[in-house]
Amino acid sequence: MKKLNILLLTFIISLLVISCSKLKDELPTPIEASVHPEGFSKVGNSDFHGKFIQQHAWNLKMCKQCHGTNYNGGTSSVSCLSCHNNPGGPEGCGTCHEIGKDLNGNTSTAERGVGAHTVHLLGNSKGKIVSCAECHNVPADIYQQGHMDTEANSEVMFNSYFANIKTNEPVTSDYDSQLQLFSPNPTYNSVNLSCSNTYCHGYFKNGNLTNAPVWNNSSSNACGTCHGDPTKATLAEKSLPKTTANGGTHVNVLTCSNCHGGVVNSNLQFVDASKHIDGKLNVFGNDIDF
Repeated sequence: MKKLNILLLTFIISLLVISCSKLKDELPTPIEASVHPEGFSKVGNSDFHGKFIQQHAWNLKMCKQCHGTNYNGGTSSVSCLSCHNNPGGPEGCGTCHEIGKDLNGNTSTAERGVGAHTVHLLGNSKGKIVSCAECHNVPADIYQQGHMDTEANSEVMFNSYFANIKTNEPVTSDYDSQLQLFSPNPTYNSVNLSCSNTYCHGYFKNGNLTNAPVWNNSSSNACGTCHGDPTKATLAEKSLPKTTANGGTHVNVLTCSNCHGGVVNSNLQFVDASKHIDGKLNVFGNDIDF
């Protein structure tokens, strides 16, 4: 009887070992290795997660289901913040909107989504930095109505200060009664990508009122397009604002640094580009309304 019990116990143990071994062999592939394709974290791969999210209307809420409401790991124990470590994490503006690139990764300024973003947002040798809010409605969060919608391109609103600056108001120290009030009415043409009637591109006293630069055409910001005559031979001639000979009141002097030395030197190189196209007139070192 004792021998029979030993044999029975041995059989049961053998059965358990075989069963456990079979169960081990048939365990499902770990979740972290099967939820996403192999190239999901590799930039440039056809399965890169940025492309996947774009194809799903930028809906990051589905990521939170596994990676946590703060993207710090959640049930997956994989944090998104190791890569997306700027303020806002994956929902930060810079995650999708990288200066110098459009949403598809294109970098050519001829692309609609690239254009003159770098010139405006970083500033350069031509003028001061312009914020996103000057041209667009900046959402409080990524899911705010109007941010990610059915429109293919971002709306250009001109609903902020910069494009709408008025010049030659009677209350300004440089008021000229010979001229009208210059009150811009900014307009964006979504077909040819041009903006017109903006202070920042010529709609100001002694400026080129009909100037309509094209967003993705770099020649649109050549010297003389906003004030002056870009067809002239020399840089000084190109830059000279309208004089009495062509309906303006600017003095007919080509040495700009005589009066505007805080902005340009005698070679018409910028001394301080942030004082150019900034809403003020810098004369003899003073910034005044004009």
